Amino acid sequence: MPQIRFTIHADCDSQEPSRIVPALRGEILDFEGESDDEVRIGQIDAVLISRSRALDERASLFEAMDSIKSSVFECYEALFDPETDDWNHYVQDIYKDEITGLDVLFIQSIELDANYRGKGIGAQVVRETIATFGSHCGLTACEPFPLQYSNWQDDGHVEMRQRPGFEEKRLADFARVAKFWTDLGFSRLDDSGFYTYAPELIQQPDPTSDAAPSPVINRVPRGRRRRQFR
Repeated sequence: MPQIRFTIHADCDSQEPSRIVPALRGEILDFEGESDDEVRIGQIDAVLISRSRALDERASLFEAMDSIKSSVFECYEALFDPETDDWNHYVQDIYKDEITGLDVLFIQSIELDANYRGKGIGAQVVRETIATFGSHCGLTACEPFPLQYSNWQDDGHVEMRQRPGFEEKRLADFARVAKFWTDLGFSRLDDSGFYTYAPELIQQPDPTSDAAPSPVINRVPRGRRRRQFR
């Protein structure tokens, strides 16, 4: 059974905006054969977006999320209203004011060694990460992206893009990764490549419904108090 060893970076003396969004990294470990020797089989990276701390310290969430890297600021643009730092209308359209938590767990990436893929380990790791760090959060967010396509649009990858069948394979790979997250209960935000999940809800809303929400079964482990989506 896989294990995760998490590390969180925090500077006790920091007054930088980035203190609001500490980074966490989880080394994914398994035991080699029947021995007690641990072997590293992958990694999960995330940030904790502490909107509650930003409010307490009267800090700018915009500046905090703009101080890390582009993917974190893109998460801000996908979830928040820049005028108020509150949930934007895309989030409100899905969750209808049912979210009480202020913070966000943004899962940036998860990667497994090739020999450990397709065995359900990735889903286990995501569920445990949400259970460990996301239970107090209003949302868990991700932007599904196959890591082999990092910087694929750069000038240095022209040859790759010109290979026969590249576009068909790229679309299939992106669809496969998106399905991984929707199978875990995540919903895609309109006008965005980001997907969200509300840990406090027993059932997740159906974003395709314009009327009363049509919930689907929550797929995060049981055992925590959650609210029913009405």
